Amino acid sequence: MTGSGRKRLFTDQQLIELHERGLNDREIGEKLGATRSTVICHRIRLGLKAQDRKRLFTDQQLKELYEKGLNDREIANELGRSDKTIFSRRRKLGLKAHSLRRLFTDQQLIKLHVKGLTDRELAKKLGAARNTVTYHRIRLGLEPIRKHRL
Repeated sequence: MTGSGRKRLFTDQQLIELHERGLNDREIGEKLGATRSTVICHRIRLGLKAQDRKRLFTDQQLKELYEKGLNDREIANELGRSDKTIFSRRRKLGLKAHSLRRLFTDQQLIKLHVKGLTDRELAKKLGAARNTVTYHRIRLGLEPIRKHRL
């Protein structure tokens, strides 16, 4: 029992042994069934220094995907990380952002628009959101196609 009357999930010795094996706070928490913050509090109380956080991907992996032309969202999906993590790491590596790729070209939009498709139909054909199609149609100065319902 702790001073607050709650039963402890693990002993100091268990934490020390896992720490000595090189596990970081998150990994220790997973092994002991405790939160990372609980492990941190006990580690600090025991006077143990934090282990280096292990990166789940290397700079080289990020660079290789970047050089293939992938943007942050695509790299994040490939590496199983968040966009924010990739954004932060890419900036630290001095790499400029790749823009988000459009799913269609202006020419494709114009060609289908000439055939009389509505924004909704264009979106379905182009695999894009209707709002995206509407934005680009307006940008290109194309009039909306309205089909009257009977």
